[in-house]
Amino acid sequence: MDKEKEFYKDKSEYRGVFTHVEENIGDPALQKTDDLYGAADVLSIRNAVKYQKILLALSLTGTLLALSFLLYDEVYWYGMIVACGVLLLVLFLIRRVAGHLGCHQKYLEYRLLAEGARVQYFLQKAGIRKNVVELLPWAWQFNVPWTGKVFETLMPEDARNGSLPAKSPVLDIWVLGQKEYHKDALRRAEARIRQNDRLVQASFLLAILTYAAALIFEITAGGLFSGKVLLSADLMNHIRMLLKVLMGTFSAMTLFAGNYYGRLSLEDTAQDHIRMIALYEKAEKEILSSGETEELLVSLAREELSENSNWYAYQSKNRPVISL
Repeated sequence: MDKEKEFYKDKSEYRGVFTHVEENIGDPALQKTDDLYGAADVLSIRNAVKYQKILLALSLTGTLLALSFLLYDEVYWYGMIVACGVLLLVLFLIRRVAGHLGCHQKYLEYRLLAEGARVQYFLQKAGIRKNVVELLPWAWQFNVPWTGKVFETLMPEDARNGSLPAKSPVLDIWVLGQKEYHKDALRRAEARIRQNDRLVQASFLLAILTYAAALIFEITAGGLFSGKVLLSADLMNHIRMLLKVLMGTFSAMTLFAGNYYGRLSLEDTAQDHIRMIALYEKAEKEILSSGETEELLVSLAREELSENSNWYAYQSKNRPVISL
């Protein structure tokens, strides 16, 4: 299906409440832009939730598969080979569902649509006769061309020729509002980075402790240097088996962190928010110094759209795939 038609189909089938750039909009042209933003924003978030659930399911299933094979190989629980087969089937089913839903691509493309519509709203509100499609970076135009067709419908001919809403200040709603949004988003991204770091550090520490326990065990009871084995062969095998399982389990924790948190590009996202905060702080200073000039606001719009295009570029690599 044509992606533009698919978006409008998803929009018509959605039964929830759409978001708004701001409330109580009187101007019809601004209302049309706000309607597009609200639909794209909500549908992007909806698909992002689906994508993250699928990513979590793939990561958990992949980790369980690794543990099942470990138990089959080291503990000789031969029935676990059946569990491995079931988990492999589950992985492929989850991946197929992800492909059918297309939630990853919709999450990214609808996000671009929402961000472009929001920038268009701010330009219109500032009384600038420029369609956002003129400001899109080439990578955006090339990768997601259908969004440009949607943006072209936002400004009617009379608006392009001179009939625009009365010029309104956009410092608070655009510059300060977006700066605060990115500050909040940065805090959320950093919290998730800390979660990932704690998981990786915990698994690494536990793996080190397990290695130390195994080394001490082999030296004291296994006769690694003395050649004197203090325990029976069966008990030695059981303890060694337990140590191997523990080491494999902690390695599986790292596997989960890589498959889930690693595909969220948290470090890149945090850097994006830091750059955007700096951009809006710079714009705030320039507006307070020179006013809301068209040159400044158009430049700000270009930078914002470029940042969103960069975000799309690295996030598009994080498709839900099977990693073992």
